[in-house]
Amino acid sequence: MSFLITRPDYDPVTKYLSYWSESIVEVAKNKGRKTVDLKGQKVTKDELTGRIAKLNPSLVVFNGHCSENSIVGQNDETLIEVGDNEHILHSRITYAVSCRCGKNLGPKSVEAGNSTFIGYDDDFVFMSDRKYLSRPLKDKMAQPFMEASNRVPISLLKGHKASDASRQSKEMFEKSYKTLSSSSSDPNSLQATHFLWWDMMHQVCLGNGNATI
Repeated sequence: MSFLITRPDYDPVTKYLSYWSESIVEVAKNKGRKTVDLKGQKVTKDELTGRIAKLNPSLVVFNGHCSENSIVGQNDETLIEVGDNEHILHSRITYAVSCRCGKNLGPKSVEAGNSTFIGYDDDFVFMSDRKYLSRPLKDKMAQPFMEASNRVPISLLKGHKASDASRQSKEMFEKSYKTLSSSSSDPNSLQATHFLWWDMMHQVCLGNGNATI
């Protein structure tokens, strides 16, 4: 089974997501999954469409900005949009680390059946320390958000069901929430707990929750 991931890197948010997704790519390769890693300037609609048509990946992971109706790639180029090409996600498991796409795009992408979409029905938020903009993997403030998010594709790549992958991710968000809630009165920690709870509550698993890759 093949696996496709997009990693645009044209602004601070997408750079963070791109760097932290390296561990996902590593797990996929270690598990022997044929991996298509679309990164930087390769994250275009034509490239995505061509790779999906040719390789028929069972799991597609999107990183980047989006809206209720679309997901974008490098330099805000639209990759998937409701009413245009959401059908290319049919018969796959999709995970989108993007804002609000679980509200409309997700449901539309699973309407044909035999599809699964995991994403967020409101903004996906995380905290970061500006001094680590050039070294995102060193940013301890971002770590609990990124690791909880990454649990979805990592669990899927290890053969878990979609519903279990989402549950495990939410459990990691909740665990970090409880740790930060009890460990410090620091304003940054208090804000982080709010954002961790927010992401956990707004992660949705739509369609076939029993799907595996």
